[in-house]
Amino acid sequence: MYSKRRSQRLWLNLMALMALVLIASACAAPAAPAGDMAADSGDEMMMEKKVFRATIPFFAQDWSPLRGGGWNMHYLAFWNAGPMYIDEHGELHPYVFNEWSANDDMTVWTFKIDPDAVYSDGSAITAGDVVATWNLIAHPATTHQRVTLFMTGVVGFEDVFNGNAMEMPGVVALDDSTVQVTLDGPDPLFHKKIATNLIGPVKASVAIGEDGFEVAEWWHPKNNPVTSGPYMPEAMDLNKGVVSFVKNPNFWLAEPKMDGFSVTSIEDRTIVTTMMANGELDQGWPPNDAASQALLGSEFFDCKLGAGIGGFFLNPTIEPTSDINFRKALILAVDQEQIFALESPDGRGWVATGEPLRALPGSDPNFEPHGYDPDAAQEAMAASAYADAADVPKMIMAGVSSPGLEVLAQYMAEQWRQLFGIEAIEMSPQFDSWEGPGAPALFRDGAGVRVPDAALMLMGSLHSSSNLARNIMGGYNDPEVDALIEAAVQKAADDPERIALAQQAQQIFRDQFMVIPIGTGCGGSPSGNSMPWVSGARRNADAQFVEPWLIDIDLEAMQ
Repeated sequence: MYSKRRSQRLWLNLMALMALVLIASACAAPAAPAGDMAADSGDEMMMEKKVFRATIPFFAQDWSPLRGGGWNMHYLAFWNAGPMYIDEHGELHPYVFNEWSANDDMTVWTFKIDPDAVYSDGSAITAGDVVATWNLIAHPATTHQRVTLFMTGVVGFEDVFNGNAMEMPGVVALDDSTVQVTLDGPDPLFHKKIATNLIGPVKASVAIGEDGFEVAEWWHPKNNPVTSGPYMPEAMDLNKGVVSFVKNPNFWLAEPKMDGFSVTSIEDRTIVTTMMANGELDQGWPPNDAASQALLGSEFFDCKLGAGIGGFFLNPTIEPTSDINFRKALILAVDQEQIFALESPDGRGWVATGEPLRALPGSDPNFEPHGYDPDAAQEAMAASAYADAADVPKMIMAGVSSPGLEVLAQYMAEQWRQLFGIEAIEMSPQFDSWEGPGAPALFRDGAGVRVPDAALMLMGSLHSSSNLARNIMGGYNDPEVDALIEAAVQKAADDPERIALAQQAQQIFRDQFMVIPIGTGCGGSPSGNSMPWVSGARRNADAQFVEPWLIDIDLEAMQ
């Protein structure tokens, strides 16, 4: 099934690429992408349009801004305005909310909406829209993948998140421009937690039905959607994987510098390298290999070390990975340095560690990653309930969603076959969430943090309320880890105990053998993975573009 799916996708990639070339050849402008907007027919010569041409390695069928994940969410900042935003330096900026304050014990937060904030149809963004949006994304039917990062701790969140209620009493509209949030306990950094485009308000009358649930495909151009960012949807051919957006004439912060942007789905990332080198794309995700560096320049891949943890997370709630000795055996049998070498041959940006607090204030200099120890791995396997390989149930490795990840997964599976005789391993490309059947024993995913804070990092990754714990690790729940993290987030931002408690929590997690770390550790490139003729393409620690209305293209430099 996996190889058949890849063959189908490759054919779609080629069809999309052919469509892109045909459209580009029909336009006189060198920057014209697939789905480009034509100039006025009355003009004798076609005007050049500035269109930011991006790509994703996945055919996204759902472009709702309410999902909180997926490759297309990298571009959500272009068309969905968040409450506030955090720049590449970690600084907080107003956006939909232009004022915020908290009571003395940091349990009640009040936010004011910018009086100039409007949707693409010119109507005001209201407090009622914010409340309705947050209630909607908190409900499991919306399948928002990261809502726990933002709404955990809000009074009533758990009831809505578990499907037992439709509204959080802790989120109310005091008037049309004022939102008040009441928390279960103190949270000095709550205002920074919600500074993301992933929970930006949508117009309730357009996106939410009378039943309180999301209207199907309200975001599709065929349904005349209303959005809030600097650009708005113009056309979407989801079968070909080509979507285009045009300038939002009612964006209130500044006039966007470009006429629009487009995203084309191209799963073969080597094709992306060639297209970028040929000037056919302005931004993308080419593989960081020798061939790509030769064509695009090594500086294209420069990046700073990113905070957080990524890898294959083990599920402690199902067999065989419910056995800690079995988990230990799997982890110690894998040479992490070899994994890193396979994924990034030049080693740029890679750090061989499973520390969740990597690259954050509070990173523990005494943290010891699990090493490669085949002898200890075999001892652990012998001590487990699966000393006989015939007793090992089939293991599903989920999130194997690219050729590069398939190489890594195959390497690990081969190690386990050679050392333990384990053969029954199935690989699935499903990522971000699992749709079955069965349940994965290992799930490739990761967790980062837009706010450089140790306690918030762990609340969004190791705490039982997080998406990583609930879904990726199959319901990981350690009361001691939870208690330490909960105590940490209530400490003042500059209290040393905030970091000390976080370090204790991550050490307990480390000793439970829960993750085989992989991932580049790249916290965003200075260019936003864009070509030299693009300016202003900055991304923050959450991989969101910062101030996309300032992104510009030098058409002359492209030629």
